[in-house]
Amino acid sequence: MNIESVAVNSTQLISESPYSQLDPLGLTPIPQDTRQRFLRFRLSGEDNTLLPLIDVVEILQLTTADILPIPDVPSWLLGVCNWRGNMLWLTDVSRLMGGPSLWRQTPTLEYPTAVVVQSDSHSLGLVVEHVDDVELISPETIFLEDTGSPILAPFIVGHLPDRGGTVLDVARLLKHSFRTLS
Repeated sequence: MNIESVAVNSTQLISESPYSQLDPLGLTPIPQDTRQRFLRFRLSGEDNTLLPLIDVVEILQLTTADILPIPDVPSWLLGVCNWRGNMLWLTDVSRLMGGPSLWRQTPTLEYPTAVVVQSDSHSLGLVVEHVDDVELISPETIFLEDTGSPILAPFIVGHLPDRGGTVLDVARLLKHSFRTLS
């Protein structure tokens, strides 16, 4: 037996050993963090709403002059604005979900916020009064509950009973908005 083959064989034995994955200091490995980031904003009044941050492309501060109204579209479509040289449709999320219009809630709102979301190759601006925060949330804490509302149900992923808030499905919001436009 030559020295070279012994070294290879001992390396193979060590890598196949069940103890090769242990920390040399004897510490247990840190579990993988499965939490996801969500953007929190208010939909209407005290209704906290969340979007997966992975679907958020940008947050725009608009003026009412930036929004070009389009006639003969549903009331929840506010119009379009220029975004990076492209036309971006703007949706009043509160109105889409069956609530009061953003302008009715805060008639003096001069600077609405548009949360630009993207799914597949479509982008949409979700207009809200303001954005609150980004939070880390474990997916297992999101519970699916029956809202009792046929308007809300297609857009909701679930609820956060311990933190309060409704998690929206960006892909469904986009699909609904662009299906209406076609």
